[in-house]
Amino acid sequence: MGSKPSSTAAAHNTTKRKRSNTQASHHSSHLENIKTVQEPTRTSNTKTIPVPAQVIIPKFNKQQCEQLFQQYADQDSPNMITPDGTRQFFEDLGLSIEDVLIFAIAWKMHTSTMGYITKDEWMFGMKELETDTMEKLRAKRSDFENVFHDPEQFRDMYKYTFTYAKNRDQKCMEIETASVLWTMLLSETYPIVNSFVAFLQEKRPVKVINRDQWQSFLEFVSTNISEYDESSAWPVLFDEFVEWRKEQF
Repeated sequence: MGSKPSSTAAAHNTTKRKRSNTQASHHSSHLENIKTVQEPTRTSNTKTIPVPAQVIIPKFNKQQCEQLFQQYADQDSPNMITPDGTRQFFEDLGLSIEDVLIFAIAWKMHTSTMGYITKDEWMFGMKELETDTMEKLRAKRSDFENVFHDPEQFRDMYKYTFTYAKNRDQKCMEIETASVLWTMLLSETYPIVNSFVAFLQEKRPVKVINRDQWQSFLEFVSTNISEYDESSAWPVLFDEFVEWRKEQF
């Protein structure tokens, strides 16, 4: 019959087990520390390259535009370009006052009186055209020329010309002024204009041209005169011209 283990032996075994557990725990902790060292925190290696701010060059320089205006402004009226300055302005653009492009430019700049440009009109018109130098304005020449090839633009410019060219103090336009403008603006496209001007000079049926006659004239010269209908709502002046023209043939 076997004997029970002594209390001394049991205590020795318990102490051995505790030491073994302590060593296992220490070994496990050591492995965790090694793992921590071997696996450092990962960080992104992507570098952020700063994007330079976009430089926006203004299309219109107000101060530069004002300085250009002063080159043509009248010394006695610093806020107005008078006929002499206007003539010089167009000449610097390479245009004479007989060039039809001056009407397209005036229309685009919204000037109200032929031969004159106020500072407000100049600043507003030049800003709308995005021009503040003569070089930029010269570069717009094709835009001005296109007015004469675009029916809608031409019609609007033609209507504008009545107010632009007539005497500011009068509601109507002088016959001489109307004759010159019709010849400049329309005679190349509508040869009958020359005949109408001859009629005005010979018969002198009216002393002035009113707004209705001016506005209707563009449509009138573009119609076939041989099919002219006197019962239509044409100005009486046109009826008289058609009768006069029949007498010529």
